[in-house]
Amino acid sequence: MNFLIICTAALMLVFPAFSVNASSGKGQQPHARAFELPGHDAIGKPGVGSSFDRTIEISIRETESGYMLFEPDAIQIEKGSVVRFLIGNTGALDHEFFLGSFDEIAKHQQWMREHPDMQHDRANSVSIPRGQNAELIWEFSDMMNLEFVCLIPGHREAGMWGVIIVHDHLAPKSKG
Repeated sequence: MNFLIICTAALMLVFPAFSVNASSGKGQQPHARAFELPGHDAIGKPGVGSSFDRTIEISIRETESGYMLFEPDAIQIEKGSVVRFLIGNTGALDHEFFLGSFDEIAKHQQWMREHPDMQHDRANSVSIPRGQNAELIWEFSDMMNLEFVCLIPGHREAGMWGVIIVHDHLAPKSKG
C-alpha cells in the first residue's frame, strides 16, 4: 500500500496536470493540455467559438495489409489561421486525432503505452469511433511544425500520423 502511495505521489510530481479518477482510470492526461502549460511547446490554441478560415477534411482508414492511415497526412496551414478539421473514421476500429508538438507527442505516446485504456477529452484531441465523424477547431498562431497522430497503442506504429507545417503568408511574386 505504501508503495502505491509513493508511486502516485511521484507521478503527481512528474506529471502535475494528471489526475486520475480511481474508479474509472480516466482523468486528465499529461501532455494533453500541454499547449496551456508554461515550459511546453506552444502549438496554438483551441478555436472553439471562433469563425474559421479553412476546413480540412481528414479521412481515417485501415488497409488490408494492416496499415492505419490519415488522408491527407501532410497539411500546410498559414500562420494565424483558424482551421476546422472534419475527421471521418471509415475504418473498422476506433481511432483518435491528437494534435501536438513532436516532443509532446513522443512523451505522450510512451504514457499511452503504459495506460492503454486512457481516453482523451481535451481541446487538442478528439476520439472518433468507427463509422463516425468528429470536429476539432484550432488556431495556429505561430510558425511551427506539428504532428497529428492516433495514440491508441499500436496505431501510430501502424502509420497513423501526419505532419502540419504552419508557415508565414507568402505574397505572390510580382512579374517583372
